[in-house]
Amino acid sequence: MKIYNLIKTKSLPSFCTANMDVLNSIMFFCHLNKLPCLIECTSNQVNQNGGYTRKTPKKFVKEIIKLRKKIKLKKNHLLLGGDHLGPLPWKNISSKAALKNSIKLINSFLNEKFCKIHIDTSIKCKDDVVFNNEIIFQRTKEILENINIKQKLKDKFLVIGSEVPLSGSGDDKKITLTSLRQIEEETKKFRKILKRANLKRIRQFGLVVEPGMKYMHYSIKKPNFKKFYKKKKLSKKNNFVYEAHSTDYQPDIILKKLVNNNFKFLKVGPELTYNYSRSLFFMQNIEEKLRVKKESMLKENIINSMKKNKKYWFNYYGKDKKLFLNSKLDRMRYYVNEKNVEGAIKILKKNINSLNLKKILFFLKKEQKKEFLNFHKKKLTHFENLKMIFISKSLIRYFSACGYKIN
Repeated sequence: MKIYNLIKTKSLPSFCTANMDVLNSIMFFCHLNKLPCLIECTSNQVNQNGGYTRKTPKKFVKEIIKLRKKIKLKKNHLLLGGDHLGPLPWKNISSKAALKNSIKLINSFLNEKFCKIHIDTSIKCKDDVVFNNEIIFQRTKEILENINIKQKLKDKFLVIGSEVPLSGSGDDKKITLTSLRQIEEETKKFRKILKRANLKRIRQFGLVVEPGMKYMHYSIKKPNFKKFYKKKKLSKKNNFVYEAHSTDYQPDIILKKLVNNNFKFLKVGPELTYNYSRSLFFMQNIEEKLRVKKESMLKENIINSMKKNKKYWFNYYGKDKKLFLNSKLDRMRYYVNEKNVEGAIKILKKNINSLNLKKILFFLKKEQKKEFLNFHKKKLTHFENLKMIFISKSLIRYFSACGYKIN
């Protein structure tokens, strides 16, 4: 299978976002540089009920394929993955109902063109008075022994683990590093589960561990690799690899150290949507300076949507409204699909694309002008071009760290 072949010699950036504007830039960048493109969506973003993007796995795949064809990204360069597949979207209901939904969720991903599946049962449900690793293993076992799931998993790349960092980061709790002993115990138990589910052919799998990194509103915590050598050696000896979550905003040197320590998948999401929002605000600034006839009022529309619906940000930001547009957690990404925000972006695109080249270049720094003119040759619209300048910074960092050469 292609994903196994790719990680034999290199690691892979895993772009965890369901934002189509961001995905457009990622796929175009991969097309230009002839790179593999691994896109993963979380169970909160995309699920059988639609998620916060209002897309089922089937609808998401349909849109991705349409975009791939438009961009002319090679079919075999596109890889799709499901992230945090398990009880996460249903953590506020009973564990029995949440697990039933989890099985439906994973089946809905497997029925489409997803080749990488991260099963995450490390989520505490409403009725979990006691919650420990044994419960996590038991729920993983129940999922893998489901007759429909195990039949479809045989040619997929499976990722599991009990030490899964919180989706979206931002947790203010102290980080507990995954110990060597924990990794030894977990991998033995997961091998037994795979054997019992008749999935022995899955010899190599990905394991999510906590190396000690996260990002907060304006800062990041870097991992420490001083004692990681034995963990790396163990994974090589026992034919499993590590998957790194919450790598967003980490320095390039840390990304390279992750790769050197057998982390074959580097997951990044909010950093991408954060940079996307910086490009939008940059374009809104151009709008305002040029006093266009009908301004998009993008920031105002985002803030209004966030004020109306506190669901996605209140537990992270509290009463600090300065964080709405500036936090690295980028909770505003949950509101991009709101009708008023979509409408504002549509107006912004129209305004920016109607400007002549000289007016755009006037607002760019020297290095940005060079990038803009390079992308201009590829016949991108002004909007796509400016978006690309901001998002490609992250793409270059991750692909370079994983050992790929950028043209």
